[in-house]
Amino acid sequence: MNTFPEKDFYLLLIIAKKSELNNSIKASTSELALDLNISQQSVSRKLSFLAEKELIERKVLASGNIISLTEKGKNFLLKRKNELDKIFSSKKNNKLSGKVKSGLGEGKYYINLPGYQNQFKKKLGNRVFPGTLNIKINEFELNDFLSEKKKISIKGFSDKQRSFGPAFVFKVKLNGRIDAAVIIPERTNHPENILELISSFNLRKKLKLKDNALVFVS
Repeated sequence: MNTFPEKDFYLLLIIAKKSELNNSIKASTSELALDLNISQQSVSRKLSFLAEKELIERKVLASGNIISLTEKGKNFLLKRKNELDKIFSSKKNNKLSGKVKSGLGEGKYYINLPGYQNQFKKKLGNRVFPGTLNIKINEFELNDFLSEKKKISIKGFSDKQRSFGPAFVFKVKLNGRIDAAVIIPERTNHPENILELISSFNLRKKLKLKDNALVFVS
């Protein structure tokens, strides 16, 4: 099966779709030819090949073909699926890179509120330095990266004057060695390509970071 022709695979895939994997289908070679955009004669040869390889069972009638997948055919498709799963799962991002950017300074006020700090200490293990480190990232990589992390909920709260929204935090390492957390507030003025990091450290000073410094989050 190492030299299995790709167009024969597509025909097997079409049969799997039409049969919903476990049922038989009735189809003429002309119908299948339209699906593959090839000639009836080619379809007939390919059906014979699949039957010869015991990937399908085929009964030829005057009105068409009765076709179903064999267990061998199902296992062949499953093997292809597993190969693709490995390829796509290996593409998951376990590290983000980005460049340090200056913020507006709003993070210092919000992060230092007792309603947030008490939760940070309880759920992250420490109080958090009042301020965030802002990193410009590729936002399209963020969902895959965070999907591998545990989501920790930070509840919103109110004081006598106003209410403050909830957020999610995800524990990470900055440059492979500094404990930090990604914080994603429910309400934020930051664009989607700006990632905010919090830590018990002043991350800028700890790592001697300047604007446009390249950092890695893992």
